[in-house]
Amino acid sequence: MSTVNIICYLGIVTIASSFILIPNRIAGIIKPLAGFAILLALAQLLMEGYYWQFLPSYLLLCLLMITAFFLKNRQDKIQKKSIQFSIIFLILCSIVPWSIFLPVPKLPKPLGQYRVGTKIFRWIDSNRHEQLTTNPSDYRNVVVQAWYPRPADAIGNHSKYIDGLHNLPNKIGILPRFIFDHFDQVETHGMLNAQISSAQKQWPVIIFLTGNEAARAFYTGIVSGLVSHGFVVLAMDHPYEAMITQLANGEVVTPIEVHSSNDPDLTNFMENRLNTRIADIQYVINKIIHQNESADDFLSKLDTNRIMITGHSLGGATAGAAMAHDPRLKAAANLDGTLYGELPESYGPRPFLLLESKKGDSIRYMRYENGNQKLFKQFGGGFRYEIIEADHYSFTDVPFFLALPTRAIAGKFLNFGNVTKKTQHATIDILNVFFKGAMKNDFSRIDSIGAHYGLIQKQIIK
Repeated sequence: MSTVNIICYLGIVTIASSFILIPNRIAGIIKPLAGFAILLALAQLLMEGYYWQFLPSYLLLCLLMITAFFLKNRQDKIQKKSIQFSIIFLILCSIVPWSIFLPVPKLPKPLGQYRVGTKIFRWIDSNRHEQLTTNPSDYRNVVVQAWYPRPADAIGNHSKYIDGLHNLPNKIGILPRFIFDHFDQVETHGMLNAQISSAQKQWPVIIFLTGNEAARAFYTGIVSGLVSHGFVVLAMDHPYEAMITQLANGEVVTPIEVHSSNDPDLTNFMENRLNTRIADIQYVINKIIHQNESADDFLSKLDTNRIMITGHSLGGATAGAAMAHDPRLKAAANLDGTLYGELPESYGPRPFLLLESKKGDSIRYMRYENGNQKLFKQFGGGFRYEIIEADHYSFTDVPFFLALPTRAIAGKFLNFGNVTKKTQHATIDILNVFFKGAMKNDFSRIDSIGAHYGLIQKQIIK
């Protein structure tokens, strides 16, 4: 919430409150006060633009104007009580929007030594037709946002938080479009199209995969944090699965789901979705390895011998499955993900990490547990930590969309985004030491990081 918005909101509410608390003392200046409130609202609109959170405040302002300019000397006792009640009601209503959604979420600041740059690639895989559209000439789009260390003295514009921001559909997932009206002001900590840092000749690569139907934007906090520790992170969107994706031709698309009546628990559906993701990942790896065929010099700065992978939810499980299918991936980390489908014959031991939120013992988690045991077996063991107070959504940015009161209630009672900031910092630090440990075959620091954040070392299989 900007300073201008705060001044405008507090000014209108303070003036409205004076109509209730000290009506006799302001009787002689009621019109100037109402006029001042109007000036505050006009200044806010001119300087900041329209915010839906101000709607109850605008209604309150209208009521103050009517009271000051038209009803001041014409009120009987009942009218006066009605107006006072209406003002109190609108003051309370004006608090509600600011207590639920923030107009501009504030993401955690990256804490590593490197500043962050970013650029977006929208590739088309000409060897794969798009299976989810009806147009036979559609080929599979693969959308990747690269986040990378940049020089500290680079000059440029900050990157936008979400794709197609000014061309969004009416709903993004379950959220109405107007929630995102001012997300162009979100500080992503990434400078768009900045030059990649020359501190290293080539940088290790982490492919980052989103949860089911999530957009890559919703993991900006974790991704930018990882980059600040010296990685290039390729955050992927999977078109027609992610809730919002901008294709190479500029079109903004949303999920398309085709369910079968023979698949009531959607197991086959999720397995097919996972396999499509693996094909997208392999396309990206091929693109990196065949970098000399690219006109973009950026890809030549990526170390093809140090490609690793992680992701959240379905993205985490896909990360493990992708490494099982592709020996070019050197390490994988699963953040709270459930595996669907079977794994191929093992290529041998490779580093694997499971970082999870608190889980119960109910049958609901049986598929989750069985799938991760398959992954541990596939890679000859691994590391496993639980972030005690975290829930599944604590790994995402979405809880930061909420104002502090609502975030606290959602985390405490709805298992939605509890201890999000701690979860993101712990995740970044654990992934940092895990992937650097994988590159050096030295995991001596990982336990101390877990202990620092009070993580439960649920199981280590070696």
